[in-house]
Parts: sequence; structure tokens; C-alpha cells
Amino acid sequence: PVIVQRGAQWWADQGAGESVGWKFFAVSGHVERPDVYCVPMGTTVRELIDLAGGVSGGREVGAVQPGGASSNFIGPDELDMPLDFGAAAEHGTMLGSGAVVVLAEGTDLLAASTNVLRFFRNESCGKCVPCRLGSTKAHEILRDVVESGSELDDDRREHLLRLEEAMRKTSICGLGQVAL
Repeated sequence: PVIVQRGAQWWADQGAGESVGWKFFAVSGHVERPDVYCVPMGTTVRELIDLAGGVSGGREVGAVQPGGASSNFIGPDELDMPLDFGAAAEHGTMLGSGAVVVLAEGTDLLAASTNVLRFFRNESCGKCVPCRLGSTKAHEILRDVVESGSELDDDRREHLLRLEEAMRKTSICGLGQVAL
């Protein structure tokens, strides 16, 4: 109703910089005040983390998923990225659902990524083979690396890259296309 009352131009003017309007972000992870924040589109990742009280325990940011489990991590050098669909795409990620996950410096990103992959593996409907088998196989590979404390060697990295390409190109729905 507020947009109807105040008009489209009012709404457009609410964004920061070249961005338009507002967006809800559910901020979770290693922040002092996890919550849902409504901010102008174009607010930076850094500003959103500051609204959430900063990284818990006074630690530094290690990585951020700006759009939930389907989005790629950004590093601490990208905290001034505007939370906007275009800017996120330019940084190789996306806003998606707006479920921002903040990970403190020192967090094992491979373990965090493996946990996200476990979620996608479990959420697969199983209808298409690439998603059902690819996510299971990729999770096994990464779980073994994390549990053994070893490094991701070139053979396993190449196998994961082939799985990712096959899943992205042949899965029926978006879940299989972004799981890896």
C-alpha cells in the first residue's frame, strides 16, 4: 500500500546509489545480532554486517554467502559490494533469497561448503540422475577430504569440476544446476 500511496518514483528513490527500492535480508552465521533486516537495495555487504552488530567475538569476516545456500561465497575483499542483483552477478554470486550467511575468519570454508552440498543432496527430489548421483558423489568426495583433514588434490578437484559441469548442464531444475 505504501508504494501505491507514495508512487513508483518514491519507491525507486529508496535505493542506494543506482539501486531501486528495499530488500529483506535474513542475516545469520557469525554475527552478533542475527535477524531479518530491511535495507535499501545497494546497501553494501559491510553495512549490512555492521547493522547485524558485526562479526561475533570481534573477529574478522572470512567469507559471506550473500544470497543463501545457492550463492557463491565472496571474500573479505568484496565487503563493499552493493547488495544489488547486477553487482552480485558481477562478483560471481547472486542475491537469491537474501539469506546472508556470514562466516568468521578461520572458518573451514571447505567444511562449510560440504555442509551446504549435503543440504542440496538431501533436498534433491531424485527425479534426474545428474542431480541425484552427482550431488551424492560430490558430497562423498568432499566429506572424505574434510574428515581426513587432507587437501583437495588435483584428481578430486578435476572430478568435482566434471560433476559440476554435468550437473549444471543436464539437471532438470535449478537445484541440480547450482548445487556444486
